[in-house]
Amino acid sequence: MKTPLPAALCEVGVAYAAGRVHVLGGNVLTYTGPYHQEYDPGTDKWRARAPMPRALDHVGVTALNGKLYAIGGFIGAKTHNDGQDTAFEYDPVLDSWRILAAMKGGRGSVCAVALDGKIHALGGRDATGTTLARHEVYDPATNAWSELAPLPKARDHAAAAVMDGKIHFVGGRFTSHADRTGEHDVYDPAADKWTSGAPMPTPRSGLASTVYKGLWLVMGGEMPTGTNAENEAYDPRADRWRILAPMPGGRHATGAATDGEHVYVAGGSLTPGDGGLTDQLIVFTL
Repeated sequence: MKTPLPAALCEVGVAYAAGRVHVLGGNVLTYTGPYHQEYDPGTDKWRARAPMPRALDHVGVTALNGKLYAIGGFIGAKTHNDGQDTAFEYDPVLDSWRILAAMKGGRGSVCAVALDGKIHALGGRDATGTTLARHEVYDPATNAWSELAPLPKARDHAAAAVMDGKIHFVGGRFTSHADRTGEHDVYDPAADKWTSGAPMPTPRSGLASTVYKGLWLVMGGEMPTGTNAENEAYDPRADRWRILAPMPGGRHATGAATDGEHVYVAGGSLTPGDGGLTDQLIVFTL
């Protein structure tokens, strides 16, 4: 346990840039906000930074070239209300946001990853509540989006990461949190094609994940009867999963980021839905 967030938040995005852990968006008792808190691992302290341009939760967050990108999101968490097509870029040096070109369509609970200088947005749920297989890529050089091969099966509340030049997409839900999966799909950008990877041992949705010391750590999740504490790590060289020390308590609606030596997991809910809202910051090391 480290110094907790200044306020309990769930459905947040978490990313690491310029030596700091950033927690973006989220909601308190189903009310979304443009929240932006920054954690300094060296001092174990938080400070508020420039708020996001919009109040959103379930935002896809990733880092590229020292900047943060916040993709999509919902404006109302309770009903996964009105997935947005927005994209924002944050410069930690200037502490300022820039509004980018919009995606082809709105979606929340979307995954965002950076690969080869571009931002990929994967899956999610649109404004009508439809789960999506859509795969779009943003090019910062042209400020434009284009579409690539969709996911093999539509789902949201999943986890994604880049390892060895490929995108890995695992878990999530097809409909409700009761309809969760451990399906693992791997995208090859050279072929613009998806193939199957080793399934995640514990099917779950509402995940946090990060690539750490050559492993893809996938943590937490939501079930109809509780939350997951599982910390399972995928080894791409062996195409297999390892079981690591579980979190001190189950949680979902959180995010994870690493500085290379530690994995930081911030906020979320300790119970299904938002009834177990937490301000905890927990840290894992191998």
